[in-house]
Amino acid sequence: MSFDHIFTVPAPASETYTWGPPAEIPTAIRFNDVPYAPYSKSDKLGKLSDWAESAKDSKDNKRNARGHKDPYHAYGASAAASFFNTEDAADNSSFSIVDSSKTPKTRQTAILKANSKGGSRGSSGPNSSSAGGSSGGASASRSNGPGRNGPAGSRNLAGGPASGPNSRRRYGWKEERPQRNRDASVKVAEGWELIQSNGFNELQKLSFDVKSGTDVGSYGYVYPYNRALDKPNHQQKLKLPDRAIFNTTTSYDPVIQKLAAANTATIFATDSILSLLMCTTKSVYPWDVIINKADGKIFFDKRDDGPLDYVTVDENTYEPPSDTSDKSNINSATNLANEATYINQNFAANAIVESSAQKISLEHPHPFFNPDDAEALPPLPSGYRYRKFNLAENPEDEPINLVVRTEVDALVPGKTDQYVTVKALNEYGPNGILSWKNKFSNQRGSIVAAEMKKNLNKLSRWTIEAILAGSSSMKIGFVSRNSPKDNAHHIIVGVVGQVPEQFANQLNIKLSNGWGIIKSIVNIIAALDDGKYVLMKDPNASAIKIYRVPANAFDEDEEEEE
Repeated sequence: MSFDHIFTVPAPASETYTWGPPAEIPTAIRFNDVPYAPYSKSDKLGKLSDWAESAKDSKDNKRNARGHKDPYHAYGASAAASFFNTEDAADNSSFSIVDSSKTPKTRQTAILKANSKGGSRGSSGPNSSSAGGSSGGASASRSNGPGRNGPAGSRNLAGGPASGPNSRRRYGWKEERPQRNRDASVKVAEGWELIQSNGFNELQKLSFDVKSGTDVGSYGYVYPYNRALDKPNHQQKLKLPDRAIFNTTTSYDPVIQKLAAANTATIFATDSILSLLMCTTKSVYPWDVIINKADGKIFFDKRDDGPLDYVTVDENTYEPPSDTSDKSNINSATNLANEATYINQNFAANAIVESSAQKISLEHPHPFFNPDDAEALPPLPSGYRYRKFNLAENPEDEPINLVVRTEVDALVPGKTDQYVTVKALNEYGPNGILSWKNKFSNQRGSIVAAEMKKNLNKLSRWTIEAILAGSSSMKIGFVSRNSPKDNAHHIIVGVVGQVPEQFANQLNIKLSNGWGIIKSIVNIIAALDDGKYVLMKDPNASAIKIYRVPANAFDEDEEEEE
C-alpha cells in the first residue's frame, strides 16, 4: 500500500490532493511574500522550544571561538524560531519562562565577593605594607584605609589597586576622587573684584629657570643635630619643652622691612608661602595668600591663624580627613592639623643636642626674640637665612630680585658646616591600628612610599623649603601616637634622612615649573595698581583665583582675634 492512499484528503471530484507539495501550487493557496524557513529531516514535529539555545546565545564569543563545533545546524526549527518571532508585547505579556538552571559564575561575581570580604592579594591587614617602590611617577602606593591605593605591590583580584579592606570597587570601573564640597579658606565678599582665574592644567605648563640664591644675611642660632635618632630601632618619647614659636608674616618681619627700605629687592616672601605657591598643582585643601603691593614693591603675606599656620595630614589620600560636627573627634581634619603642627614644633626641639657649649650663633641675633623681656619664653632654636633670587628673564636685563626668609633647624659640624631641615610625619591610626612602632625597622621603604603618596603636597613643600634654604639634608621623623585614641602623647619611632635635590626627583618636583608659577603671578601683580589682593585656591575645583580686595578687608578679623 502506498502513502498516497493513506493520506488522501477528501476533495471535490474534480481535484484530488495528496500529502506533500504538488508539482504545481495553485494560486489560491499560494503563500505570497512569506519567507521560507528551511528545515532539516532530523527536526521533530511539535518541538516548541530549545532550552539549550538560549544559554548558547548568551555566549556568542564562545560560539565564534576557534575550534568550536556548533552541534546545531544553520537551518531548522532552532534557527527559524527567532526569525519568525512576533513583536506583539500584548500577546507575550502572559507568557513566562521558568528556568531552574543555576546562573554560571562570572569573573566579575567572584571579584565582588572577594572584595566584600576584604581579600586583596599581597595585603594582610588594614595597615599592611609590602616593600617596593611607587607605582608610577612621583606617587607611590599607600597604606590601606582612607588611602587611594593599597600598599606597594598590593593588588585586588581585578588587577587594580586595592583601596581598603572593605572595598567594593567594581571591576573595570575608573577610579575617581570622591566629590566633596569644601568651604573656602576665606569668604569672598561682595566688593571683591575677580582679576584672573587659572586652572591647574594651565599652571602645569609653566616653566622658568632661576639660578641658586645668594645670602643677604643670617639671623638666630642653631645646635648640632642629634645623631642618636638615626640609629636603627631607636625609639624615644616625644619630649615637650617650653619654647616660644615665631611665625611672623612677611610684611611684619623687621629684617624684610629694612631690606625693602634699602631697595634690596622688589618682591618679598617667606619659604612657607613660596613653597605653597610652587606646589599649587599638588594641593587639595583650600588656601589663600594675601598680596600687598605698595610703591612698586610686592609682599606675599599670610593671614594669622590661616591655613599656612598649620600642617595638613593625608591631604592627597583618596578620601582625605574631613571636619564633622563632632568636635570631640580627634581624627577630624582640623584636630589632625593641630596635632601635626604641635608634633613638628616639638620634634624640632627633640632633634638637636642643646647645650651652651655647642651653640652656633649666626651673623645677627634672633630677629623676633627680645632677650630683655624677662617673662618671655626662650625661642625654639632656629636659624633664619634671608636669600635673594633673580627673576629676570635674561642675565643682561635689570634684575628683578626676590628675597625669601628661609629657616634651618640644625647643623652638622664638619669641615664645612651643613645645615639641616627637620620635619615630622605622624601616624594617627584612622582604622584604630598603629603599625609604625612594630614595622618601621623592617618595612621602612614601604612606609616611606605610602607617606609619599598620602602626603605628596606636604612633602613637596618641605623639600622646596629645604632647597630654598640651601640645606644639605632633610631629616624626616616618623612619630606615632602611644594609643590611637590619645592625640597628646607620642613616640618617635625612627628618622629617615634625604638629600633635598634627590628627594625632589623621587617626588617628581619640577623646580622650573614652580618658578614658572611664581614668575607668572609676579607678572600679573606687577601690571596692576598698588593695593591689596587675595590669591586663593578654589575649594572645590583645581584652579586658583586672584581678587582685588579693599585695603581693610581683613582688619575686622584681626581686631576680633585681639
